[in-house]
Amino acid sequence: MLDLKVFIAVAETESMSKAAHYVALTQPAVSIRIAGLEAELGASLFHRTRSGAFLTEAGRKFYFYAQYALSALEAGQESLRMLSAPPTEEKLRIGIVESLTHVMLPSIIQSMKEQASLIEWKISTGQSLDLALRTASGELDISFINQTFSPLPQLHSVKLFEEPLAFIGPKQPTFPRYRSLATYLEEVPFILLKRHMPLRELLEHQLFAPLRMYPQKLIEVDASHVIRQMVEQGTGCSFLPVSSLWPSGRDAAIERISLPEIHLQQSFYCVYLHSASDQILNLLPNLQAGIIAQVDQFRNNGNQ
Repeated sequence: MLDLKVFIAVAETESMSKAAHYVALTQPAVSIRIAGLEAELGASLFHRTRSGAFLTEAGRKFYFYAQYALSALEAGQESLRMLSAPPTEEKLRIGIVESLTHVMLPSIIQSMKEQASLIEWKISTGQSLDLALRTASGELDISFINQTFSPLPQLHSVKLFEEPLAFIGPKQPTFPRYRSLATYLEEVPFILLKRHMPLRELLEHQLFAPLRMYPQKLIEVDASHVIRQMVEQGTGCSFLPVSSLWPSGRDAAIERISLPEIHLQQSFYCVYLHSASDQILNLLPNLQAGIIAQVDQFRNNGNQ
């Protein structure tokens, strides 16, 4: 686990010395661990220069799997810690990907009012991968996420709804308006989620790669609400699922820009264990129906 933490720290800071600070090791110890990991994998993970350490192509490919493996191990640790916790039957633990809280919470709150037998509710937010792993380990009972993960066969997945991706810019007269995505990619800063997050992966593989066009000016962030704030302030343009712009007024300072090259959809799922208790299975239909009703309400209010 420490080797993976060291690798991720170096990849994200692009510096052996900065990574050493984050993982509480000396810089020589970090270098030794990276060298040992490279020897074990049979590939060079970093280009080492005077200005820092930068991921090679092999390093970029390995980065996602390192995050996946480390998250899985940490979820396993948490599940073991839970073994010593006193059992509580009457509880429900729900995970929600950050961009979906405004869609999911009304239905969850209604379920809280209806389920008098449940005396403890726990709601967690996070990234889809983290929530899926925590659900697979039993730490969470149900999660609402925007990506499925095939290496987790113990999870049952139900597609709730899908939304088109919106290309967005600020509602400012000084913000440029072009007729092609290529011109935006060349001239305007793009504010995107970090690599390996579901929305970024969707854009990379289904839009940028097929068109062979990429942002020339890039700002990476780790949450969709940061994208909205930066676009509203005129920093640049971006992509978000339409559901991230609900409800009415939330995107008052944001304008949707129609371009013919953009016709992508993002799907949203509910995941839970195949071995989920009857209590969970009995609760799910009403919970899912409430979420779909909330989605339909947003759509019918003309907020697409």
